[in-house]
Formats: sequence, C-alpha cells, structure tokens
Amino acid sequence: ARRWRRPRHGIRSLRTRNTMSSAVSATSVRVVTPRAPVRARASLERGPVPAPNRRSMLASVPALLLATGARPAAAKAPPEYYDDTMEIIALTKSIISGSDLSEANVANFQAKRDVWYNNYQLHHEKGVGYGYANTFNAQAKVGFQLRVCAEKGEPFDPDHTVYNKDYLLEILDRGKAALDEMKAAGQL
Repeated sequence: ARRWRRPRHGIRSLRTRNTMSSAVSATSVRVVTPRAPVRARASLERGPVPAPNRRSMLASVPALLLATGARPAAAKAPPEYYDDTMEIIALTKSIISGSDLSEANVANFQAKRDVWYNNYQLHHEKGVGYGYANTFNAQAKVGFQLRVCAEKGEPFDPDHTVYNKDYLLEILDRGKAALDEMKAAGQL
C-alpha cells in the first residue's frame, strides 16, 4: 500500500480513488523557464524607462529650433490673394447682413466666389490659415443657401437662413483680422 505524502510546494495532492483500481496519484508538473541573463535582469528590476513629460519636451523644441537655425515657414500666396479674399469677405458680409440683396450684387457674389474658389482652393500654400478657412466656410454656406433659395423660387432672407447669421459674421471678421495680421507681418 502507498503511504500518504505531504503535498510539495503548497500544492495539494491530486489523489483520487477508483473503485475499480488502486489509488492513482498525479504528480505536479513544474514549468521550467530559462532565467534571463544577469544584465537583462538588472535592467528589468529598475523598471521601464519613463517617457519624457510634456514640459521637458516643450522646452527642448525651441532649443532644437534655435540650434538648427530653423525658422517658421512663411505663408506664400499669390499677390492678388489678399485683395480677392477681402472682396469676397465684403460681398459675403453685404449679403448676410442684408445690406445689399440686389440681383446684381448676388450675381456678382456668385461669379466672384466661383472664381475665388477655383483660384485659391488648392493653389494657396500652407500657412495662409484662418483667413482662407473662415472666408471659405462663410462664402460656401451663403452661396449654397442662395442657390437653394433660387431653385425653390424663394427670395433669400438673411434673417431666416439655415445657418447662424451671427456666427458667419463672426468668422468673416476673424478671417479678415487674420489676413490683416499676416499682411502687416509681411507674410502675404
């Protein structure tokens, strides 16, 4: 008869009884994994290398730019870009505000905005920024609303549009301010 043994390493004995056969004992299986070399273990014990924090990264960027002599990219746009964009801003404002809703002004706006869009849609360099983006956003919304009203045979009413009138006026002002700022800085 087999004698009961104490479980090894805290693992309970897996002894079962079977009425048909004698007691069967299962032995525990040890999984042996190779140990890492001493140098690798030492680096793992220290823990992972912490990622640099945002403050240290921000402090290093200007120093790197100064050391390399890099300068921010200057905006490049055709010489007539400023005047054409200011004209689109003025026409868009006159329609949004309702100061000039004559057919001639609306037709002029539609014709000039199409030319402006074709000239500057993808033909301006990066860096002209918010002046282009805000003007494009407002003129596109007003132009679309005018075309929808024309298709329906309804007059355009600046007080009852699908777009927020105050917001459109605000982004046109921001676009104009951004362009004026860039022109004053010699970037256009």
